[in-house]
Amino acid sequence: MALKKLELGFDAGSAPLPPSIVAWLTLARREIELFWDQLRKTKKREYVECDFDFVAGVLQICLQKDLLPQRTLVEWGCGFGVVTGLAELLGMNSVGIEAEQFLVAAGRRLHGKGGLQGHIWHANFLPAGASELAEEEDPRISLQYASLPSAYDLHDCNLNDFGCVFCYAWPGEEHFVKQVFDHFAAHSTVLILFRGPFHVEVYRKIRVPFEEQHS
Repeated sequence: MALKKLELGFDAGSAPLPPSIVAWLTLARREIELFWDQLRKTKKREYVECDFDFVAGVLQICLQKDLLPQRTLVEWGCGFGVVTGLAELLGMNSVGIEAEQFLVAAGRRLHGKGGLQGHIWHANFLPAGASELAEEEDPRISLQYASLPSAYDLHDCNLNDFGCVFCYAWPGEEHFVKQVFDHFAAHSTVLILFRGPFHVEVYRKIRVPFEEQHS
């Protein structure tokens, strides 16, 4: 892979968050809990959220250190679109992509209540042809939505339009996610991969010299 792991240099959780971010996360947590309370008897809960405060700190650091080639972010498998909203409040143009229609609708309502743009697309976050990159030992959870059209085809764009990708991959899918990012993202694009409590990995796609590609 042509990915370089970036060391941010200090604890993302130590930096104070802007009041707008604190208010957004307070609203999001309240609305998400109410949503699941109402659906507890009718839907199986398969949603696992990341540490939003920690991710907000990581995004702040990336912006402060000018690590992103452009202030655009796409959230793969965005759920309620909380990170998509974080990015918008930090001054980025952001889009969340979610395959589950009921989460898309809930995310758009949440963004509306928060006064945000609510750019949440109901589609497959994988670019067309990405499924071919999956190896035999890779879990195939993301591929269960292969019947949905790719978000980039639906909205006449591609992954090159985003300077940052955020993803909380299903356990074991981290390798596949990095393969997809490495294959389709533009050079210098940054991948923020949430791995678990207080564990975020940040990668930049770099150019590999021609002789190394063919050695």
